[in-house]
Amino acid sequence: MKRLRLLPIALVPVVLLGLAACSGSGSGGASSSPSASASGTPAAITSCPKPGKSSDAIDVSGDFGGKKAPSVKFDKGLTASSPQATTVVKGSGDDLKSGQYAQVAYSVYQASNAKKLGTVGFDQGNPQVLTVGGSGFGALLACSTVGDRLAAIGSSSALGFTTGGDIVVVADVIAKTPTKATGTPQDQKSDLPTVKDKADGEPEITIPDVAAPTTTTPEVVKQGDGDAVAEGDTVLVQYKGVVYDGGKEFDSSWSKGAPTTFTIAEGQLIKGFVTGLVGQKIGSQVMIVVTPEDGYGATPPEGSGIPKNATLVFVVDLLAKG
Repeated sequence: MKRLRLLPIALVPVVLLGLAACSGSGSGGASSSPSASASGTPAAITSCPKPGKSSDAIDVSGDFGGKKAPSVKFDKGLTASSPQATTVVKGSGDDLKSGQYAQVAYSVYQASNAKKLGTVGFDQGNPQVLTVGGSGFGALLACSTVGDRLAAIGSSSALGFTTGGDIVVVADVIAKTPTKATGTPQDQKSDLPTVKDKADGEPEITIPDVAAPTTTTPEVVKQGDGDAVAEGDTVLVQYKGVVYDGGKEFDSSWSKGAPTTFTIAEGQLIKGFVTGLVGQKIGSQVMIVVTPEDGYGATPPEGSGIPKNATLVFVVDLLAKG
């Protein structure tokens, strides 16, 4: 049986990962992932753009965060010498700060001809989880509040896209994404590994002095109330993995300093990881004891520190679906 590495398939975007949600459900054919500015093109913004005549001229209507993308109207050929951003709807949620994460639904248009380039969220899958701060669109989010609807115009490179030319972006800031599980603590079984969080949310895993289960065994440590994870979903997570025999850590998003994303599917992850997470709800913290048969068996990844035929323990915080 082929063995798969348990490594992130995509990193949480520093700015913006283009016109496709991390689940691949967005629309639009133009490439718009961020890249370094080419010579002679504007550098990505690093501070809050002010509203201006052009951003104020963008007419937006429709329900905030609705199942249908908002209607966006503006005159063809709309331009801005430097990025502008108008708050169309003022939110009443938390202010966003650099280093946090936010779920954002957005549509992008070519300013020259008002052609819609694509949508993420709304009627095209789930909102995208973006990092707040830095440059490009992340810098704009750092000036925002949960519940804001933003209308921005500027060069694609300045806003963090690579579509070319000036673009219009209309974005709804749906929610702030936590960096640790927020569910309700549950009773833990004494014959399974137990979990206690540090102040920052990083789990400490205690292995019991009993033999490991002979089948892959998940246990909900904190019960969330979000959407259930289905096979094939892409989720934003924090995770830690240790070897059952001795409790030695071999991998952790906490050690790397940021959450990461996984597609919950065999062929992307080991079977035990998928078995333990399918059906669990966003906001939950899940402990999974993974048998060697559902893990890496006799062929663990080279340099991973995982012994052959090792039973593994993972603690996973489910933060958001992509």
